[in-house]
Amino acid sequence: MMLAFMPMCIHTAQAQLFVKKNFKGRMEASAYMQGAVPEVNGRVEFNENFSAPGKTKDQIFQQVLSWANLRYMPETERGAWNDEDYYKNNEFSKVVSADKNTGIIICQADEDLVFTNKTLAKDFTRTNYTLTIRVKDNGGEVTVNNIIYTYNLAESPERIAAEDWITDKEAISKKGGLLKGSARFRIKTIDLKNELVKEIADAAQK
Repeated sequence: MMLAFMPMCIHTAQAQLFVKKNFKGRMEASAYMQGAVPEVNGRVEFNENFSAPGKTKDQIFQQVLSWANLRYMPETERGAWNDEDYYKNNEFSKVVSADKNTGIIICQADEDLVFTNKTLAKDFTRTNYTLTIRVKDNGGEVTVNNIIYTYNLAESPERIAAEDWITDKEAISKKGGLLKGSARFRIKTIDLKNELVKEIADAAQK
């Protein structure tokens, strides 16, 4: 369920800040094309398994929880603005719950994702999403959903849900290419998901 601090998105946002055009360029790689953004019951939801051979559920839980407490610490950032993997946590980032018995850790993200990482060119979106980690012996599962973007190109920032912006229907043209505008959101979100799964797997295997 979305947390109270995330307002409902409206389609009218697309008429102003969120504009789509045909997009051709180096980002048109198979990793970002048709089927790269899965939906569950009409909602964008990424689900991936990770492995930690030989590790018990309790061991994995403790290691991943330690990672989560650092990754979602509010008002923190990693690296410098021009680093490719830079992100900044805003005030609402936090670990919402961690249940050792069930092995479930839930994190609420409120962070800046950078599109343009040049020193004098700052293009980014504020992003909210829910990360759920379910651990068990030898591994677990990662879920990323409830994704909302706030793109601040004007005095009044507007919000839009991933379902209205980065799905195959919304982000891929009739010719099969990515649409400009939504392309960088789709690409950055997929990259974020991949990085989260990698970091969680690395933490679980320590």
